[in-house]
Amino acid sequence: MHNKLLIEEFKEYFKMKKEILQSDIFKFYSGYEPEISKELVRKRTENIIKQGILKKVGKGVYALGNETNYQPELDPFIKKLYKKLNKEYPVVKFCLWNTKQLNEFMLHQPGRFYTIVETENELSEYVFNYLKDFNKEVYHSTDKDIIQKYASFSFNSIIVKDLTTEAPIQQVENIPSATLEKILVDIFCDDDLFIAHQGSELEMIFRTSFEKYTVNKSKLFRYAARRNKKEQIIDFLNNLNSL
Repeated sequence: MHNKLLIEEFKEYFKMKKEILQSDIFKFYSGYEPEISKELVRKRTENIIKQGILKKVGKGVYALGNETNYQPELDPFIKKLYKKLNKEYPVVKFCLWNTKQLNEFMLHQPGRFYTIVETENELSEYVFNYLKDFNKEVYHSTDKDIIQKYASFSFNSIIVKDLTTEAPIQQVENIPSATLEKILVDIFCDDDLFIAHQGSELEMIFRTSFEKYTVNKSKLFRYAARRNKKEQIIDFLNNLNSL
C-alpha cells in the first residue's frame, strides 16, 4: 500500500499548496492510474492522514503536515469554578475558558485576565446571580460599560455570557471548554469585551493560531455564521493572507 500511496511524489506535488481539496488528490492519483475510483482515493487519503503526512483543515479540505490539536492547560480556578457550577446545575450546559490562554498567541501580554463562563441563554442571569454570591468580581456580558469600567482593573474577573447554540466545545480534563475555532470567532465578534486582543494583536493571534495548531476552517466558519460574522471573518482572513 505504501508504494501505491506515492508518498514522496505526493509531497512534492502539493508542497506549494496551502489547501488541498479531495478533487486535487483524485487528480494526482488519476495521473498515475486513470481508472482509479474516488472510493479508493478516499481510502488512500485516510491512510496518508494516519501517517501524519496530511491533516484535515475543513470538510474535504486538507493541508500537508501532521494534525496538532489545541488542548489548553486549564487554570486551577476554572476547575474549582466548574465543580461548583456542575454541583448546582448538573444538567446545564456550560463552557469555561480564560483569556490567559491567549498569551501564547500574543506579542504583548496583558496583566489582567477574564474567566469566561458561558451557559444556556435563559439561564445566564441565574448563573450570574449565583456566582455573584461567591465572588464580587462577576459581570454579565450585557453590562459592557461596567465591564470596561471595573473588570479591566481586576486580576481575574468572571464574565458570564450566553452560549451560542451549536458552539464548538471540547472536553479538557472533563471540563467543557472552548475550541480554538470558538475562541478565535469570539474575540473577533466581541471586540468590546476582548478589547486587549484587537488591532495588531488580533492579527497576531490568528496568525500564530494557524501556525501552531490545526484550525478547522469549516468549524470556524460554521460558528462564525451562527454569530452572523461569517463574511467579515472570511474577509479578515483573506486580508491576513495578502499581507
